[in-house]
Amino acid sequence: MKKYGKITTIGRVAVLFTCALPTCPDAFAASVTTNEHKPKPAPGNQKGSVQAALQPETIHVSGANAHAEHLQHVGGSIAHLSREALIQAHVTTVNDLQNVVPNLQVENAFGGGQPQFHLRGIGFFDYGSNNTPDVMTYVDGVAYPIGVMTQGVMFDLAGVDVERGPTGYTSGRSVTGGNIMMQTADPTKTLTAGISEDIANRARSKTDLYVSGPITRRLSYRISAETVHGGAYEYNRATGEHIGNADLGAVRAKLRWEANDTTTINLSGHYGIDRSDSTPGYLINSVTSGGYIPADSDHYATGWGMSRQFANNLHLNPNSKPFRNNQSWGVDINIQKEFSWARLTSISAYEVMYRRELNDWDATPAANADEYFDSNLSIFSQELRLASHDRGPITWNAGLYYFKEDLQDAMYSNFQNAFGFNTETRYSQPDQGFSEFASITYRPISHLRIGFGLRHENEWKELDNFYTQRSTALVPATHYDRKTGMDQVSGKASIEYDIRPNVMAYFNIRRGVKEGGFSAYNVSAPSQLTPFKPEWLMAYELGFKSTFFNHRLRINGAAFKYDYHDQQVQSAIEDPTIGAIGKIINAPRSSLWGVELEAQAEPIRGLHLTQNFGYEQGQYEQFQALNIAASQATGASGNGYQTINKNMQGKDMGFPKLQLSGSASYDIRLPGALRGYILTPEANYSYRSEEYAVILGPLYNIKPYFLLNTSLTFRPKNGKWSVTGYVQNALNRTYDLTRNFFTTSNFGIVGPPRFYGARVSYTY
Repeated sequence: MKKYGKITTIGRVAVLFTCALPTCPDAFAASVTTNEHKPKPAPGNQKGSVQAALQPETIHVSGANAHAEHLQHVGGSIAHLSREALIQAHVTTVNDLQNVVPNLQVENAFGGGQPQFHLRGIGFFDYGSNNTPDVMTYVDGVAYPIGVMTQGVMFDLAGVDVERGPTGYTSGRSVTGGNIMMQTADPTKTLTAGISEDIANRARSKTDLYVSGPITRRLSYRISAETVHGGAYEYNRATGEHIGNADLGAVRAKLRWEANDTTTINLSGHYGIDRSDSTPGYLINSVTSGGYIPADSDHYATGWGMSRQFANNLHLNPNSKPFRNNQSWGVDINIQKEFSWARLTSISAYEVMYRRELNDWDATPAANADEYFDSNLSIFSQELRLASHDRGPITWNAGLYYFKEDLQDAMYSNFQNAFGFNTETRYSQPDQGFSEFASITYRPISHLRIGFGLRHENEWKELDNFYTQRSTALVPATHYDRKTGMDQVSGKASIEYDIRPNVMAYFNIRRGVKEGGFSAYNVSAPSQLTPFKPEWLMAYELGFKSTFFNHRLRINGAAFKYDYHDQQVQSAIEDPTIGAIGKIINAPRSSLWGVELEAQAEPIRGLHLTQNFGYEQGQYEQFQALNIAASQATGASGNGYQTINKNMQGKDMGFPKLQLSGSASYDIRLPGALRGYILTPEANYSYRSEEYAVILGPLYNIKPYFLLNTSLTFRPKNGKWSVTGYVQNALNRTYDLTRNFFTTSNFGIVGPPRFYGARVSYTY
């Protein structure tokens, strides 16, 4: 066996680790090409015949190992999690990724259904349904540009990649933070099926199943489904009733048609429903509005309730638990056409999301802050890419991307006890954008690659017929229309050098951009609807990737520095008549830097070790934030509220500085009567340092926490079935996922306590 760069030659068969990212034409895709389709030499051309005979067959290999190996030759910081790693770490939602990926934080706004992403400190807080996050989630190459869409899509996965830093130069949409890229399992050419049942305490259960196989020689299918139930760990402080049970299900169907030797068509459709409980918080301080309730000493205690008027308007029972009743469905078609000189890829997708969600953000039976969301979202997207084959010193990629979103949104707020009224906010938000992108890589010598990428993006967004109607108002509310947009160029320059065949160093500079938007909350003054601007940053990254000892040790590292401009920040403005109003604003300039280190090792056969390290730090360079307490105090004079700012220059941006995670497992090959079976003990941990609430104050800081999970798996060597017992949060640590306030309540959202359970799986 001889190794030539990324190609391993065994006899006449060469194994080529192909590109498997959305930045390449076919994420996780498998394609097979042999020399039987290449032009044959003319009769009598013995030289050509000899060359053809000596030319090895080239087989493009898919799968987790090939994909992981390919990533070792990509000049960027990308965390890869295989299907097995996701199961072992019990990653069941996109939020769980923060426990295994350094410098990633995902927390749901106020404990509701809207996740808030931060990657390398890039991200912002927003509980509404209408703004694009700084970290884009993709499923099979299709962008999910609204955070609430990402809940409940993580089943039957082939793997997940988390790409850090600005993206969009070779595919997809443009964001400043990075991408979370999920790839679902593809149809197979042989009949296979599997089922997994996971049962834990607190009546928690998760069932997964799939069936896959051929229909004809060129047509194959895959059908998969998942249901999740139970798991409530919070309780009503007055009645003892539990809250937090999951109740969701989803199904996905995929067809793969190899129309001919050069054309492949993948059709996918999915449907999901989420009828889970929402998760209200515990009270950090006592509450007096609507009746005195002391602060909760037990962080798993909570409360809920709403006024009868509010319930009647929404046709709800006044004693209803906070809930979700969300539905989503979508269809996409991925067409790949191979030419002798390039590959053409077309991805067409249509996604729909219905958000029906009731939250209690005062965590009491009083009608202080009950929120109901009624959001209808539809998104069409079309992407076309043309990419050269990896031949010769120059490779290139070019494409177009178009999207059109339509959001019809309503938000109902129950402020009866706190302010004496309820509100209804409605608006529509059409949004569309068109982008062109291109990249080129030049290899002057075999070990050196120089790359350039460019993207131009136009985006148009409107806020139409926006109004907030108070229940006490005698006249209809004023309706507002607003517009914003983006016309931006982003780009990338990179250099990669192979120090050894399995050791690579790289450096890149990227300019990233992300669209602006609206603070579409309960409007109190027209100034609240002024759109916030697009943000942009210059990112500098230096890193290395290395593999040693015949792939038994892998160490990757990166250091980054960001110059951040017009950062989108959840803050407030001061209105002369009303006072402080929550609003997303732009911080003119910030800076961030950090490092990441990821290592995997198998020092002896069967012993698998991983260790991840992430450190990041950021500060505001130029930012005048509203001093809410001082500004509100000026209203006591009777001359209106005055704006008093505090200078944030040099202030820390607040995100956790240190994140650690790791795992250890050992495959014990059993002797005697159990010969042929394997017993695998495993443990994994995660640590996150303190998160500081710079704008809100120290009361809302999230303390550091350490989580430990353990498991024990019994399986045969062929892996057709397995039985696993596990404990999550084995030390039963009490920790907060987020802290915040809404109207009268300061509250925290507690993380899950100890869960212990068993998982049984079988594959046919």
